[in-house]
Amino acid sequence: MFVKSRRKLTYTYTWLIILFLVVFSIIVSAIFLGMAYREQQESIMSTLFATTEKGNVAIPDLSNSRGDDLYFFYVLDDQGNVLAGSSAYPQLENINIQKIIRWHPRDVSFRLDWQPETHVEVRQRVDIEIEPKLPPKAPRVLMAGERLLYVGARPVMLDNGTIAVIYAAKDVTFYYEVFRNLLVVFLLILVVFIMAAVWLSNSMSKKAMIPIQQAYRQQQQFLADASHELRTPLSIMNTSLDVIELENGQDFSAFTKEVVVDMKEEVGRMSRMVQHLLLLARSDAGSVEFEKASFDLVPKVRQWVQTIEAVAHKKQISLKAELPEQLAVTGDVERIKQLVYILLDNAIKYTPEGGTVDVALSSSPKQWSLSIRDTGMGIPEHALPRIFDRFYRVEEHRSREEGSAGLGLSIAKWIAESHQGSIEVKSALGKGSTFIVRFPIV
Repeated sequence: MFVKSRRKLTYTYTWLIILFLVVFSIIVSAIFLGMAYREQQESIMSTLFATTEKGNVAIPDLSNSRGDDLYFFYVLDDQGNVLAGSSAYPQLENINIQKIIRWHPRDVSFRLDWQPETHVEVRQRVDIEIEPKLPPKAPRVLMAGERLLYVGARPVMLDNGTIAVIYAAKDVTFYYEVFRNLLVVFLLILVVFIMAAVWLSNSMSKKAMIPIQQAYRQQQQFLADASHELRTPLSIMNTSLDVIELENGQDFSAFTKEVVVDMKEEVGRMSRMVQHLLLLARSDAGSVEFEKASFDLVPKVRQWVQTIEAVAHKKQISLKAELPEQLAVTGDVERIKQLVYILLDNAIKYTPEGGTVDVALSSSPKQWSLSIRDTGMGIPEHALPRIFDRFYRVEEHRSREEGSAGLGLSIAKWIAESHQGSIEVKSALGKGSTFIVRFPIV
């Protein structure tokens, strides 16, 4: 139980640390992108609105442009004709124009364009008068790597009344590569942080569980001690009531007999609850030993059903068993018997007169199962997740009337899990409940 709780705490602490790192990374990345975007936009804006002393559009000379300068600058009319322009790579002019020729913004606009790796043949001119005997030079291939361009556009009307669009682009590949490397660094840091977070979270969860474990051990010790101390006086009380009833029972009045019967029922209920508490305390401490052996379960179940059949007949409940001819299993006979009695007792308690309780055994190559179905009052949907919790009772007043302390199903679950099995319940109000216990075949 504590292992699961500690694991949950470890997961919680780990996810919190990772979430903090992820949020921090997103904030840093957003700040970096915002600063780069603003810087490049301001640079392009200044170029788009630059004019000469006469008020004409200023055409920058990009023949000697560096990587952080403009990549290209063009003025195109509404027909796509180049009116003016300059480019850091004149050989790529056609490719650049093809990217912007269909973009006609109505206002100042910006966008990112990805330029794939490009190969362009550049033919070199040979002066025949200077070098008449030399053969023509082979074309030189210009290779331009992948680039990310940040392009801005502004519509403008020229002096002659022509409507044109000014396009300016900057190469922001450097920022893209920096951002990509930043992401790689963040991922590496995240991996390191995950390992550190798991170690740190595991250490923190261990420390957080120490007081809980101490309190739980004290509680279990108290339950064990109290159960031991209560068993003797309850046994004495039960024996004393039997002696009184045997010696003076014939002289009792009707009221006295009723009081004695009530006292014996209460003592019996308290004795069962003490036995259950002691069993659960021992199970938590791991001091309960299971004597597992191979046996045929069918005659055992038939015998247990016949034993409790008298209780069912008192409420006129039909108790049926659908059993195979043989079912060899491995387990602790006494514990499985206790589990069957708990489920049958519950089914009979909460089934009204004239109802039915069905017991069925089935098997498959990997597991065998026991199902007990009743036509009782059913269990509300909100109570199903807690039905196997200790001391949990769906209806407090009815459970007290039936003598239930809310421990039986907890013990049934413990027995099933101790056999590496499982127990589940399917129920609906007014339609009854079905408890299914599954055990692996070993």
